Amino acid sequence: WMLAFCIFWAYIGFGQYMLIWYANIPEETQYFITRNTQSWWALSMLLVIGRFFIAFPILLMRSIKKHPHQLCIVAGWIVCMQMLDIYLIVLPSLHGTGFHPSIWDLLSLIAVGATLGFVYLRLVPRTSLFPVRDPRLIESLQTVN
Repeated sequence: WMLAFCIFWAYIGFGQYMLIWYANIPEETQYFITRNTQSWWALSMLLVIGRFFIAFPILLMRSIKKHPHQLCIVAGWIVCMQMLDIYLIVLPSLHGTGFHPSIWDLLSLIAVGATLGFVYLRLVPRTSLFPVRDPRLIESLQTVN
C-alpha cells in the first residue's frame, strides 16, 4: 500500500501542478509561485525528492518488504515527508517572505503527536489486536510463507 500511495501522491501532485501551470490563472499560480521562490524552493525540492524519488525505488526492493524493521524505517520517512507536505501547504501562506522556523512550529507538532499518541494508547487496550473469533485462525497461524 505504501508503494501505491507513493505513486498516487506523485500523480496527484504532478497533475495539480500541470493543470495550474497550463491554465496560467493568476489566482491559482500564486500557490506555486510562493512555494517555488526564496527559501521555500529548497523545502519543495526536498519534498519531491524525499517523498517520491527516494521512497519509490526503496519500496520497489523486495528485501525491504521482507524485513518489518526496515519497512518501519521507510514508513517513518514517509510520515516525516507527509508532515513536511502539510508544513508546505500551510506556512508559506502565513510567512510568504521565506522559511523562518520557530519554536511554535515544533510545539504544534509535539502537541498533535501527543494527542494522537494519547488517543491511541487509550483505545488499544479496549480491543483485541488478535483475531480471536476468526474461524480460520488456527489454519492461518500454521501457514508458512
